[in-house]
Amino acid sequence: MKLATTIYVVICILAIDAIYADSDINELKSSSNYYISTIKNEFLSIKNKIISPYNKKQFPYESFLDSLYFLSEKLDTQRKNMFSNLRGLDLTSKDIQFFDNLNKDSVLLYNIINRFGRIYHSYLSYDKTNKDYSFEQFTLEMKNLLVLEQFFFKKN
Repeated sequence: MKLATTIYVVICILAIDAIYADSDINELKSSSNYYISTIKNEFLSIKNKIISPYNKKQFPYESFLDSLYFLSEKLDTQRKNMFSNLRGLDLTSKDIQFFDNLNKDSVLLYNIINRFGRIYHSYLSYDKTNKDYSFEQFTLEMKNLLVLEQFFFKKN
């Protein structure tokens, strides 16, 4: 009888551990997904402000480009924190696949943010430093960026 009680207690402890570990993973999934979504929305807001014809005189573009830089750094830090929070958790193959896809999405979003910032920095500093940067090159880079964005935003 004592052996059966001990086995029952061990099984209950293991079940409770699995439930708490599962909730930690689900909480991490939810918060990471939310954070990526928030950064995506912030990027779209900044992008719309840069592209908007109403912002020509009101706001300096440098502040928007700085915002893009800080946003990409925030995204990179969040991605690194997500992986450091995964250490020590028991992950299923579905969990691993979820975080792998989330990592791919965050890297793609990071590249989109940085590429957009680089394109607009080159475009806005055309007269000053980039005399070789033509409007055709700007157009080609924007088309390539839009293809990446369509792939990313269609998927998410």
